[in-house]
Amino acid sequence: MQKRIVGMLAAVLLIAARHPTPTVVLIKQTDLIRSTLSGAQQFFVRNVTIGKEDLAQIRKEVDYSPEDPAVKFYLGKDAAGQVKGVVFFPQVNTIHGPIEVGLTLNPDGSIANAAVTQATVETKPWVQEAQSAGLMSRFKGMRYGDDVGKALNQLSSSKISEMSRYEAEVITTAVHHGLVLYHVLFDKGDKS
Repeated sequence: MQKRIVGMLAAVLLIAARHPTPTVVLIKQTDLIRSTLSGAQQFFVRNVTIGKEDLAQIRKEVDYSPEDPAVKFYLGKDAAGQVKGVVFFPQVNTIHGPIEVGLTLNPDGSIANAAVTQATVETKPWVQEAQSAGLMSRFKGMRYGDDVGKALNQLSSSKISEMSRYEAEVITTAVHHGLVLYHVLFDKGDKS
């Protein structure tokens, strides 16, 4: 009986250690795609499967292994067929659940827009506080190779709570992973 109680207690502690709450959509992916690809009249999806060499390069650059081997890039083109930008949705999973960031990149690879598209019921207020402090706009113009941590460093600790600072770090990680994914999987190939 005592072993059973100890086993049940251990199971409860393991479950409590990872306690994601339901996911909350802050911005629909389709809305973000349409609203951030200025001048785009045609939209396309490019599905890229991460190969062994790609995965090795991603791991080398950011010590990160995407959970899903498939990445979707949404391209917006103008009437003449010129790419106006690319949108995709890197995600970081935490003890509090997933955070998904919608990244819109200009044709030159610089960030045109960054927005948190999904959080959890628990993390939503912290994410919103980090966004209200101006975090997302600080990513604008950054590109692969830039220190995205600068956006985080510009946040004043006195302006946001400790948990919002943590979520800002998670968001910054998602942006960094996204820039690496873009560079490794999309930027080297044909952009049409």
